[in-house]
Amino acid sequence: MAAALARAGWLGLVLLNTLTVGLLLIPLVMSLAVSVSPSEFIALPTDAVSLRWYAQFFGDPRWLSALVNTLLVGGLTVAISCPVGLLAAVAFTRYHLKWRAAASTAIIFPLFVPSVVLGLGSLTFHRAVGIWGTPISLALAHSLWAVPLVFIVLKSTLGGVDRSVEEAAAGLGATPLRVFWEVTLPLVAAGVFVGVLFAFIISVNEFIMSLFLSTPRTRTLPVAIWPQIRYLLTPIVAAASSVIIVITLAILAIAARLVNMRRLVELR
Repeated sequence: MAAALARAGWLGLVLLNTLTVGLLLIPLVMSLAVSVSPSEFIALPTDAVSLRWYAQFFGDPRWLSALVNTLLVGGLTVAISCPVGLLAAVAFTRYHLKWRAAASTAIIFPLFVPSVVLGLGSLTFHRAVGIWGTPISLALAHSLWAVPLVFIVLKSTLGGVDRSVEEAAAGLGATPLRVFWEVTLPLVAAGVFVGVLFAFIISVNEFIMSLFLSTPRTRTLPVAIWPQIRYLLTPIVAAASSVIIVITLAILAIAARLVNMRRLVELR
């Protein structure tokens, strides 16, 4: 009887998890379905499917420019946030810092600030220093969220590294820089990869700060979608959204291929 109840409880939990994941995936599936609709309006395909909206998307220089800007800003965000987050994580796990709690709070604080506030503050600052209207402006703004995420991931990863290996390398005469480059960094390579993954995805999908900072020359894909939703709602919006979804899924698939998924979630 007890075994039957335990099995029923386990099946119920599996069913609940399946339903929850299914509900979360419905908007993504609907977007992908609408993107292959032959209709001129937002509707699910009924009799046939069509790639006309993807052809229109990839044939329009404005959409392609937004896509290129999205990938460029994502790459710049990774280039900024990953070294900064890694160095901060090393400082917190390998050195005794004064005001440790305050410094850690300052690093992760942007995660709890509304994107509207970050966008407005970034716009004011970037205009003052003369970088507004460039991809680096968007990348710096996106890094306000990417750096804390990279820091959290790598701090957890570095905390699980056996310090005796580093101490042994140092005892054999290796300099601190060589210990970090040849011992520590290979041990936390999976965590670094996860940090790159998080930084790129958060940049590709960020909208509010991009809306504040982008110009017609630097607007990203989410920003390009916005006026289409407001004034001209056609399935090309779903096609553009699906491109973002596919990019995100492709990155996750690469991560699953190159890094053990258990390490991705546990970060031990």
